[in-house]
Amino acid sequence: MSESGTATSNAAASGTVPDRHPARSGSAVHKIPKMAEVIAADLRAQILSGELVPGKPLFTESTLMNTYEVSRPTLREAIRLLEAQHLVSVRRGSHHGAVVRLPDIAVSAQAVAIQLQLHGATLGDVYRFRSFFEPQAVRLVAENATPDDIGRLRAIAAQLAAQRGSNAGFAATAWTFHQALVELSGNATMSVVAATLQRVSQQHAERYMGDLEYPEVQQRRAVRAFERLIVLLEAHDGRAAEEFWAEHMAAVYSAMARKNSEKLISGIFE
Repeated sequence: MSESGTATSNAAASGTVPDRHPARSGSAVHKIPKMAEVIAADLRAQILSGELVPGKPLFTESTLMNTYEVSRPTLREAIRLLEAQHLVSVRRGSHHGAVVRLPDIAVSAQAVAIQLQLHGATLGDVYRFRSFFEPQAVRLVAENATPDDIGRLRAIAAQLAAQRGSNAGFAATAWTFHQALVELSGNATMSVVAATLQRVSQQHAERYMGDLEYPEVQQRRAVRAFERLIVLLEAHDGRAAEEFWAEHMAAVYSAMARKNSEKLISGIFE
């Protein structure tokens, strides 16, 4: 069977391949995917669903060639597509072959950082956007927090208190607390957006704002704010928690605005 014929038969089996005839929407013609794209889409679905486990080798070339009834060049094109999407890593040498992986949040952070740089965004822009959704996340946490959730936040706050006096360690742990809040909200979209913006902000600060200091008084206030928030979350007082965190983030922005908020996002991933 030809590779184009195989595409049709595999489509029927997996449901991933569109009609062979171009579909029209107004004047637009939908592109029929190449066989390599079909294979990549099928393997991508298996990776993202967990059917193919990260860290494990992908099927051998011969197995995949037989499964999809395609030539080696077509299969390798499919693997290159997956590699470009950070879903496999290709090992060279005697133990060659593709290994399943999941993309790190740095992949999306790099793309977002480029767009932010293109549009002239500042660190203040990023923080202001976070201040819109993070208090909402806090309210969700307050409404649904379990004892384990509260325990996780208390552990981070305790670690933060122990790192007073260390700028780098204190900042990293503070980022961890903010991200944990969004993750515990249970909103996957918010969590991904927050993690992406956190990576952009953190790398920007580490690279271009090495002189940024966290005075002892500022560190004490941050620790107290985190501890106060945890009390509100444990009491499941969503409105009070949301209002408190909005006020806290506004105060932090006011402090950082005096020096750093208008620095452009630039060159983070060069």
